Amino acid sequence: MNEIPLKNTGPLVKGALSPDGQEPPRALRALARIIDNDLCHRCGSCIGICPTKVLGLDRQDFPIVKNLAACTDCDLCVKVCPGDEFNVPEISKQLFPQAPDLRDMHGHIEQAYLAYASEEQIRKNSTSGGLISGLLVSLLEQGVITGAAVVASDDQVLWKGKPKIARSKTEILAAMKSKYAISPTNITFEEIREVEGRYAVVGLPCQIHGYHKAAALDRRIKDRVVLSIGLFCHAAVEHDAMYTIWDSLELETPQQKQANPAQKFISRIGKHPGTPYIFFKDGSTQPVYFPKVKNGYRPSSMEVLNILYRLYTPPRCLTCYDSTSEFADLAVGDPWMTPPEGVDFYDGWSFALARTKRGIALVEQAEKANALVLKRISSELARTSNLMMGHEKRGRAFRIIETRRRQGELIPDYQFEIPRASGKEFILTELNMFSHFFCFVPWGKQRLLRLTLSQFGYWMLWLNSKRRGLRFFRRDLLTKLKRKFGATG
Repeated sequence: MNEIPLKNTGPLVKGALSPDGQEPPRALRALARIIDNDLCHRCGSCIGICPTKVLGLDRQDFPIVKNLAACTDCDLCVKVCPGDEFNVPEISKQLFPQAPDLRDMHGHIEQAYLAYASEEQIRKNSTSGGLISGLLVSLLEQGVITGAAVVASDDQVLWKGKPKIARSKTEILAAMKSKYAISPTNITFEEIREVEGRYAVVGLPCQIHGYHKAAALDRRIKDRVVLSIGLFCHAAVEHDAMYTIWDSLELETPQQKQANPAQKFISRIGKHPGTPYIFFKDGSTQPVYFPKVKNGYRPSSMEVLNILYRLYTPPRCLTCYDSTSEFADLAVGDPWMTPPEGVDFYDGWSFALARTKRGIALVEQAEKANALVLKRISSELARTSNLMMGHEKRGRAFRIIETRRRQGELIPDYQFEIPRASGKEFILTELNMFSHFFCFVPWGKQRLLRLTLSQFGYWMLWLNSKRRGLRFFRRDLLTKLKRKFGATG
C-alpha cells in the first residue's frame, strides 16, 4: 500500500486518508489534526507505541500512515502525544516533592554536577565531557541496563540522526556527539516493548515528555526503562536548513566525490562549543562552514546554530517551554557558566542536574566504578548556567501560547496557568520574538541562510563572536569579583 501523509490533510473530509473512500479511523483523523495545527514535535512517540505498526516517517520525520488496514483505532497514538498535551502538575507530583516553580527554567534539582568520563578517549571524542556515553557504557558493563535508546548517525543522509537501541559499548560510542536536526528518538519504544530487558532512554525534553506518557500507557515501558536522561535543548532545526547547508558544501567535483566520498558528519569537533566537520573515505576532513578559510576565525557550531534557530526552529519547538529536560532522572548539557576554580571547560566537562533519587544513585554508581569523575556543585551555582537560552525559550513559548489562545488556535495543553511576565521579561521576549521573525513566514529564510554562508556572513559572524567574547569576559570578571570580595567581606 502507498504511504499516506498525515500532514497538510486539511479538514480531513470523508476519504481524505483512505484510498477506498471510506471514513478514516477517528484516531488517525485526530493525529492529523495535531500535526496540521503545528503541535507535532516529531518525537516518534506515536510510532513507537502503535501496537500494529500502522505509522512510519516521511522525509521531514512527520508521522505517515504506512499500513492503514492495520489500524484498530485504539487511540494510543493520540493519547501518547506530548505535543498535544502534557500534564505538568501531575507528572511533577509523581516525580518531585514539591510543585514546580514555573519561573524557574532549571527545574527541580536534587544534586548538580560538573563531570567527565574517566576513559580518556570517551572524554576526548565526546561533545563536552562524555558524561552520557561514560555513564551508559558503565551501566551496560555492570548489567544495570541491557540497552540504551540513543541517536546514531544515518548511513545515507550523513547529517541526519538515526534512533536505535544500542546494546554494546561500540554502538554507544558510535552514537556520541550532538545531533541538532530533528530525530524521532521515541520510535525505539517499539523495540523496548517487544524485547525484554532494562533500558536507559536518552532524549530531548519533548521526548522525555513522550516517555512519561508512554510509560503511563504501556506497563512494559514503565518497568523496563530504569533511567531517563534528558538533554538541554534550545530548539531542534528543521531538515530544510540541513539540506541547504549540505547542498552548499564544496565537496569537489563529481569524479572526486566518487573516488573519495564523504563518510561521516560530526556536528562538533573540539570542545565547547566546537565546529562541525565532514570526514572522507581517505581519512581527510573538511570543515562544514567556510572550508576555504585555512587559518584564523572559524565559526563554531553554536554561533551558526544561533542563526539557524532564528530561521528554522520548528513550529512546535516555539511553544515548548522546557529547555533543561525538567522531567528526566538526569538532565545533561553544556556548562554555559563561569567555571569554578580549577575547572577549564575546554578540557571537556558536562553539566548535569540529577532530579530524582534514581538519577543520583546511577550516576554515583558509575563514579564508584571509576567510569565518571564528578565534581559536585551547589544548586545556586548550577542555576547560573544556561540562563539566556532557558529564559528566551520559556518567555517565547509562553508568549506564543497566549497569542494562539487569543486567536482561537490549538495550543499545547500543559494544564497550568502561564505566569504573568514582568516588564523586563516582556521587552526581552518581544526582542527575541522579533529575531525569530522568519520562523513565522514561509519566504526569505533560505536566502538569509545562504547569505550567512557567504563571505559577508562570515564577517558578520566574526563581529558577533567578538561581541559574545566581550559578554563572557564581563560575566566571568563580575563573578570572580563577587567571589573575591564576597569571601573577604
